[in-house]
Amino acid sequence: MKQDPMQEWVLRDELLAAFHRWPMIVLFALVGTLLGLAFAYLWPASYRANVEVSVELNPYRVLDDQYIPEFAGAEFRNIDDYKHWQMLQLSIVVLSDPYMLETVTRLREKDAEWEAISPQDLREMLSANWRNAGRWHLSANTSTARQSVEAVETWREVVIDLTQESIAISRDLFRLELVMRSLNDELVEFQLQQTTLEALQGDTAEILDNFISKPENEIITEAERMELFAHATQMTDLLPGGQAIINSFPQAGAAIDEYAVWLEGVNLMLERELDSIQLRIAEIQDKLSQVRSEWEESLVKARGLSATLNLENLQKDNTRVEEIRSYSLAALIGALLGLLAWIIVFLVQITRKGYR
Repeated sequence: MKQDPMQEWVLRDELLAAFHRWPMIVLFALVGTLLGLAFAYLWPASYRANVEVSVELNPYRVLDDQYIPEFAGAEFRNIDDYKHWQMLQLSIVVLSDPYMLETVTRLREKDAEWEAISPQDLREMLSANWRNAGRWHLSANTSTARQSVEAVETWREVVIDLTQESIAISRDLFRLELVMRSLNDELVEFQLQQTTLEALQGDTAEILDNFISKPENEIITEAERMELFAHATQMTDLLPGGQAIINSFPQAGAAIDEYAVWLEGVNLMLERELDSIQLRIAEIQDKLSQVRSEWEESLVKARGLSATLNLENLQKDNTRVEEIRSYSLAALIGALLGLLAWIIVFLVQITRKGYR
C-alpha cells in the first residue's frame, strides 16, 4: 500500500542534499557545454551580412501608373493599398530569377567559389526585410563571413541596377500610354469623318440619280436649288479645296445637265477624300498596333514597378557581419541544457523516493 510521501521525505531537505552534491550539477553543466562546443564544431555557424537600401515611393502620383492595375489585375481602392502592393511587388521582384541569375553571374566574375552555386541556391541565402517604404534591410547567410559580404553587396548592386532599369521602362510606359491615347483620339476623329463623308456620298449619289432621270433641259425649282446649295455647304469644311465646290456651283437658271456634271465632280472629290481617309486610318491602326506591342513588351520588363519608385544605397560604412551561432552561444546553450537535464534527473529521483 502506498504511504503518504510527506511522511517519508521533505522537499527542502532533498534540495539541500542536492545542492550539497554540487559537483554533480557542475558535471552536468560541463558535459552540456562540451556537447554544445562539439555541435558547433561539427556543424559550423553561418554568417549573416546586412546592408541597407533606401526605397522611396510617391503614391500621390498614382495617375502616372495607369498600367499598374492592368498588370496587377486589380483596382486599388486607396493609396495605402497601392503603396503596400508596390512594396510587396518589389520584395518579390528582387528575389526573382532575373535578379538571381545576374547576381550569380557577377559573383562568379569576382570569385570562382561561386561556380557551384545555382540561382536557386543563392535565393535561399538571401532575404529582404521591410515594413514599408524607407529603409530596407538586405541580408545574406553563408558559411563564411567573406562570402556573406560578397553575396549581399553584389545583390544590392543588382537590385539597384535592375530596378532602376525597370523604373525607367515604367516611366516610358507613361509616354507610350499618351501616344496610344493620342492615336486613338485621331483614329476616332477620322472614323467619324469617314462616316460623315460616306453619308454625304450616299446623298450625292441619290440626288445625281434623281437629276439624271429628268430631262436634260429642265430647270430645277428655286427650293430644289437652295436644298442642293445647303448640301454643298456641308462639304466645304470636310473636303480639301471645299470652297471650289461652292465656287463651281451652277448659276440660277442652269439646266439639269449642268447640275449633274457638278454633282459628278463633287462625287469624285468625295471618293478621293474617302480613299485618303481610309489610307490614313490604316496607317494609324498600324502605328497603334506597333505602339501597343511595344507597350505590352515594356509592361513585362517594368515588372509592375511604379514610375515614381526610387532606390538608393544607404551604406556609408563597411558591411555589417554577424555570426549567427557562435561558439560561446553554443557553449551557453549546452550548459543550460545540461542543467535542465540535471533538474529532470533530480525530479525523477525525488518522485520515486516519495512513492517508496
